Amino acid sequence: MAVERKQTLRFGSFELDSQSGELRKDNVRLRLQGQPIQILEMLLARPGELVTREEIQQRLWPADTFVDFDHSLNTAVKKLRQALGDEADAPRYIETLPKRGYRFVGAVETEAPQEGSLAPVGATVVSPEPVAPPTNGMRRRSWILAACLVTLFIACGLIYLGSKPPSLPRITGSHPVATNIHSTLPLAEVKPLTDGKSIYFQEGSNFSTFQVPVTGGDVSEIPAPNGRLQDIARDGSEILFMVPQNPQQSGFNLLAKPLPTGPLRMVVKGGRFATWSPDGQFVFFVRDDAEDLVRARADGSDPQRLVKMEGIFGPHVSPDGSRIRFEAGSVDLWEIGADGRNLHPVLTEEKMVLGATWSLDGRVYFFSAWDGDRFSLWAAPDRPSWWQRGVPTAQQLTFGPTSYSRPTLSKDGRQLFALGEEHQGELSVYDHNSGKFIPYLGGSSVCYVDFSRDGQWMTYVSYPEGSLWRSKIDGSEKRQLTRPPMAVQNPRWSPDGKLIAFTEMSNGDRRQMDLTTPTRIYAVSADGGAPSLLAADSKPGDPTWSPDGNSIAISSTGAKGPEVRIADLQSQKSTTVPGSEGMYSSRWSPDGKYLVAFKNDPKTDSANRIMLYSFASQTWQELASGDLAWPSWSHDGKSVFVQAGDWLIRIDVASHKQERVASLHGFRSTAYNLDRWDVGWYGLAPDDRPITTRDTGVEALYAFDLEYK
Repeated sequence: MAVERKQTLRFGSFELDSQSGELRKDNVRLRLQGQPIQILEMLLARPGELVTREEIQQRLWPADTFVDFDHSLNTAVKKLRQALGDEADAPRYIETLPKRGYRFVGAVETEAPQEGSLAPVGATVVSPEPVAPPTNGMRRRSWILAACLVTLFIACGLIYLGSKPPSLPRITGSHPVATNIHSTLPLAEVKPLTDGKSIYFQEGSNFSTFQVPVTGGDVSEIPAPNGRLQDIARDGSEILFMVPQNPQQSGFNLLAKPLPTGPLRMVVKGGRFATWSPDGQFVFFVRDDAEDLVRARADGSDPQRLVKMEGIFGPHVSPDGSRIRFEAGSVDLWEIGADGRNLHPVLTEEKMVLGATWSLDGRVYFFSAWDGDRFSLWAAPDRPSWWQRGVPTAQQLTFGPTSYSRPTLSKDGRQLFALGEEHQGELSVYDHNSGKFIPYLGGSSVCYVDFSRDGQWMTYVSYPEGSLWRSKIDGSEKRQLTRPPMAVQNPRWSPDGKLIAFTEMSNGDRRQMDLTTPTRIYAVSADGGAPSLLAADSKPGDPTWSPDGNSIAISSTGAKGPEVRIADLQSQKSTTVPGSEGMYSSRWSPDGKYLVAFKNDPKTDSANRIMLYSFASQTWQELASGDLAWPSWSHDGKSVFVQAGDWLIRIDVASHKQERVASLHGFRSTAYNLDRWDVGWYGLAPDDRPITTRDTGVEALYAFDLEYK
């Protein structure tokens, strides 16, 4: 009887099981099925050969199928390339032959499993010669030796089983539990909570708290203080909130709310970012200075400092209550004992780790981490085996365009819950008649838009891809100017319209991109070509051209902190603008007489003043103060537009008079890279109307099914 043999096709770090149709990367199953998998099977069956569009159509869409074939095929191939991390313009696996089809250009290995060996038909079976039976002494020695070997084998097995790393789970399915969510906080600061029956999360600008059954269903708001969700008691009896002490949110208190209802209970005054111990006897929290991690009894008494570090955030406790993990600095993950001993970093090979939760037995750790373009869900052994060196090896659980928050584990340990967002934007302009932002130039998903001096051309960064493009203002004559791993921010046209200067943020590796990554300033021809490096020292950024095009002003990090420098493009030398210490985000006036720049408040490390520099007098003066961002000169050079909290304002340079231009209350702006912190950008159209990118991303609460091997 013929037996169907399963075949495994390997290429790079991927393998395709041709029987089950499963695609795996480094032993991790990817969420890809249907038509993309079928196309991959056709390509792998004939590596190096052309597979025509007609062949694919006949296999996937028979003649009696009504479908937009070109669109469907392009979509399927795009999904396949996303899963493989492949690029159409620089293919490693799938090459496009325009108007003809596709070809697999990678190396393919085929493996079939070994079947049981049988003696071939006609082979002669030779009977062994008889052997003399062993004596009693031989039997006794053999039993002793066998017993020793069995004992040694059992001991080694117990040691191995007790110390080997756990088999990491994989995600076998997912589904949305609640949709159309607009989370209150940046995704990096969000973690849903569960009591086993419901999932609790927040949305809206007022920190409204909602619950939804773990199986999905109606979403309902619950009475709660206007503060951030922190933790839920293990028995589901209380929820812990971090509540502002005043409208300025300069201090916080920790309050516990009984479930389903009851009066609030003060836990800690002057504390934030908290979690309960598993037995509910202790609370771990961060002092309001964000530098002290403290352990106290559940009622807030007997506080004891465990560690002092800068920027402590998100403490969470292991299932046995013996260890606390938390983030600090540029989102590095740390661990310390509940007794304040053995402080050490963990998962040091990952960048921007958002710590979350452990499996029920504490052997697997789940978290969210930056993978270069989004936050994905990961799992890692909690601790390395005794024979292993270095750190535990993490395994990515989710792939694709959706970015996920910190996950939380279901009470039975079989599901993860996390908020997910698929980033999308809409270029918008402020309409003074309606008092609203409306779609602009087709409402494309782009950000950081700048216009040529003649108003005929525009340059922008694609969102969420982060690549630089230019086009006519009507969208025609589009040209891509950069490709990953370059990550672009704040492009600026040169006065003659020939060059575009921009900040590059990845330093060649998007996965390592964070606030500490070295940045560079490049210029690229508007007609395309390789970008030229203009500045690399002292973390330069935010270029702005002089009106004659011979110099650029940049933000730089000097010995004493931020400063503004002017780089002469002819001599390739730069000088510090006198008195610009502590300033950044400079903008050159259209007539070349002035610079504006923000000056930081040393206490809050955020912009609280916009300063005006006169090249004639070489002096600075204050234009305005407040919570400021995104300066832009009007095209006549008489005023400066800035974001001031929930407003866009215009400042008259001569009189310093301020005028509100557009309300931003309730409006969600977004931009490449800044979306990690739920921040957007603002600029001006050629007619001085404010422009930005409206956040039109889709957010939902997801449940992920886990399978443990």
